[in-house]
Amino acid sequence: MQNACLGPEYGTTEAAWKGILTEADRLSDLHLKVKDNLCTDVMHQIKVWQKDNYHKTMMHIKERKEMEDQFKKAQKPWAKHLTKVEKCKADYHAACKTERSAANQERNASSDSSLSNDQLKKMQDRTARTKDEVSKCRERYEQALQEINKYNPVYIEDMTSVFIKCQEMEETRLRFFKNVLFSIHKCLNISEDPSLPQIYKEFHHTVNNADHLKDLKWWSNNHGVNMGMSWPTFVEYTEEFRDIAKGIKSKEALPAAPITLIHQRPVAEDLHEYPPPASNNTKNSINRTSASLSISNSNSNANNGNAQRATTPSQESPKSESASMKNSSDTATTPPRTSPARTVGGGAAVVTNGTNGKANDSQNPFDEEEEWDEGDGADNILVDNGEPGVPVKALYDYEGAESDELTFKMGDVFEKLEDEDEQGWCKGRKDGRVGLYPANYVEAIAT
Repeated sequence: MQNACLGPEYGTTEAAWKGILTEADRLSDLHLKVKDNLCTDVMHQIKVWQKDNYHKTMMHIKERKEMEDQFKKAQKPWAKHLTKVEKCKADYHAACKTERSAANQERNASSDSSLSNDQLKKMQDRTARTKDEVSKCRERYEQALQEINKYNPVYIEDMTSVFIKCQEMEETRLRFFKNVLFSIHKCLNISEDPSLPQIYKEFHHTVNNADHLKDLKWWSNNHGVNMGMSWPTFVEYTEEFRDIAKGIKSKEALPAAPITLIHQRPVAEDLHEYPPPASNNTKNSINRTSASLSISNSNSNANNGNAQRATTPSQESPKSESASMKNSSDTATTPPRTSPARTVGGGAAVVTNGTNGKANDSQNPFDEEEEWDEGDGADNILVDNGEPGVPVKALYDYEGAESDELTFKMGDVFEKLEDEDEQGWCKGRKDGRVGLYPANYVEAIAT
């Protein structure tokens, strides 16, 4: 915002240009508000929910470990039955395999004449034993299946109970996740923030207040043909008074009773004096010597009384040449206000004629740091031009200290016509009267 003051724009156009920067600042504040809402509201909500629903232990989350233990507890009895069934199944299949192998050997032995009757009988006995073993393994296998099938409803009930608990926990998590997404949407959706349209409404109002005629008049009064002139006048030579002090130039080194020396320096006694021109235009002649020669000639002419001084009319004040000349300069200044500091007030022009009272210092009429000047009192900035304003509401009571200030009570509603200036004042209209008021005493009303 400060760098905008260094640009080429001025007056009401500069205020409109600053309106762009104001819009950027306020929009940035709105985005920072979104970030703060996300960090404070949403993140805090998530952390609180996690703390209430998930309790961390040294190795894992407590709720997860509890669900795993309940699943294992429901599965453990059924897992024992399943292990028994798998073992009976393996035994039965092994017995069947052995029985078939023995039957094949017996069938082959019966057709082999080289085997004795005893060997054949042993094979027959072995086949009978394997058949008996197959029968026993089958019974155990079927019994194990009956037991596990009988336990299946209990297993299903226990597992379903634990599964429902997990589903309830997951349902809670999914619902919370959806609510968090809604909260994020609410934070990011700045289109529903009432301050957003207010920003651009005030931005449009600021740009609409730019007045090119007022700016041109201000430039003419401060840098153009309507500037106050400072014409050079004859200045008599005066004696110079100097203080003599020994040692270092400091307050400690100054003597208690300094000696005042009256010393007259004819600084240009040996310089050549140019005779005045013979023509009748002596009044408008121009001295073309250097700056130092002009000052020297002025001092010499004051001593000898026989030289003319002629210079072009200048906007700059002549430099002071002695201590007594400081008191001869005339300076027009605006009296200070007793109300809070501001520069806007009544539209009085600040024009300087002569020096400003400072030794060896002149005013530059083209200084870029000049105050806003409206010229004469006829063009008062507090004239009601009928433009619509932005509604504002008073936060505190305020009693106008000067005639150009508004008086209002807390809760009063009136119009803001111009944005806050660098001193913190705004232009507004209340009950048909235009005046100034402190910007921090009111707040904008969302429309």
